This record gives sequence, structure tokens and C-alpha cells, in this order.
Amino acid sequence: MLDGENGSAVYLCQVGERVSCGACCGLYNVADLSRDALEDRLARRTERFAAVARTEDGIEQFRREIEGWTPEDRPFPQFHHCPFLGLICETGGRVGCLLHPAAPGNDGHDLRFMSYYGAKACRSYFCPSTHALPARHLHILRSLWDDWYAYGLIITEHRLMNAVFTLLENRVARPVVPDDFPAHSEASRCLRELLALKLSWPYRRSGSRGPCHFLFDNGLYPRKADQCPVAAGPDAPYDIIFRELESHFGSEREVVQATALLDDLFEGLADALWQRPIINRA
Repeated sequence: MLDGENGSAVYLCQVGERVSCGACCGLYNVADLSRDALEDRLARRTERFAAVARTEDGIEQFRREIEGWTPEDRPFPQFHHCPFLGLICETGGRVGCLLHPAAPGNDGHDLRFMSYYGAKACRSYFCPSTHALPARHLHILRSLWDDWYAYGLIITEHRLMNAVFTLLENRVARPVVPDDFPAHSEASRCLRELLALKLSWPYRRSGSRGPCHFLFDNGLYPRKADQCPVAAGPDAPYDIIFRELESHFGSEREVVQATALLDDLFEGLADALWQRPIINRA
């Protein structure tokens, strides 16, 4: 795929040795979404698949065993969780498709026709973020993490990411570009801290599915508007962020606290960007 700003997309699926995304395959659509539980599930699944004969009968038997091995009430019942998601690199540090021709043991054979969505969908589908966000923002997001767990949960939140970058660029009065976020820089640390609210938002409403979200734009699982006391509606700049974080505020004080939390994080990030030399702003 081409990297571009208009009409083309930045590749987001397999980024590095430890950074990848399997969200569109239902990676996070599981009952226990904790990092340890999900990583353990993938590791055990990968180990079992290594011993599977690469035949249609062998792969189908593996699928039946896995789906029987992990029965559960998923957060999004009408969204599939692919049993062929596993850890595909030699160090076991990156999530991916066990049926992909480049996956260990497949000898270059594309076995994705055995998946729920089929080979064509697996080859051609890319999540809404690839087209909903400008390339400069996608390159920034690709560079921020060194593990798949947080990356996949955040990179697919295109409405939340668009709101964050819009507010940030309004605050610093210019577009932000990848050169603003070198590895190990204060700006990168501040942006990670801000985006990590997706994983640990203290005002998430009761009954929310947690950090897991439905990433497709087909209206099947729309997000509810943020809930708060009528007299204490959130400030307009943050209303999209509050909605996308599935917020519920029980009092005016909580609205004020949530707003102050975002103010502090955006201010710290803007300060870090203002302290960087102005280079390559085109």
C-alpha cells in the first residue's frame, strides 16, 4: 500500500518486531481482555497450531477444538473472534494470523481461505483508521508503542484519535508531524500518556465493554453519548473524547475533574512540542 495524505493509506497491520494489530479479526473481542490473559491465550493457541497438519482437515479440527476450548460471552456477540490469531514472530512478541503464508510452518502457502471471513477479506480489508486519519497522524501513532496490545486498541479508534490531534494542533497552532515525536522524547511520552486514557479512563460508564470497541462503521454497535448531570455538560472541546471514552459523570465535580485531567495532559504535551526545534514542518 502507498503512504500518502490523500486517498492512499499507511499500512497499520504489521509494523515491527513487537507492534502489530489484529483488531479487525476480533482480537480484543474476548471476555477477559487483560494483557496477561490475552497473551496467554494467544501463546497456548500458537503452540497448539505448531503441531497441526497443514491440511484442510487438520486446520478445521484445530478450529473446532479452539472454539470449544474457549467458549465465552463476547463483548460484541455479532462480531467474530478468529481462532487463528496467534503470536507469529520467533520471539513470540507480535500478534498475527497463523494462516498467513509468512507465518511459521506454512512454507509460503496462503491458508486464509480456511478463516471465517475468507482469504479475499483477509487480504483486502483495512480498518477505517487507514482512511479516516491523515498519513502524518498514522505515522506518529505507529511510532509510539513497542508492543501490540496497546497499539491495536488505540490505532483503531479513529474518531478518538482525530479529536485528540485536532485539539492538539489547535493548541499549538500548526500541524504536528512525525518529526515532532522522536523515540524516547518527552513529546512521545506525553502523547502516550494522553492516549493511554483509552485503557484506563476512570469515568467509563457502568456496563461499558471496557477498552474493547467495535471498530467498523456499520452502525451495529454505536457508542452512546456521554452521560452527565444536565447542568454540568462537558466543555465542547472535549465532548467527542468523552463520548468515545464511553464516559458517565455522576456529578458536576466529576465533569470538572475529567476536564482538568485532559487540560493537564494536553498542556504538558503542547509544552513538550513548543520546546522542540521547528524542523520539517511541511
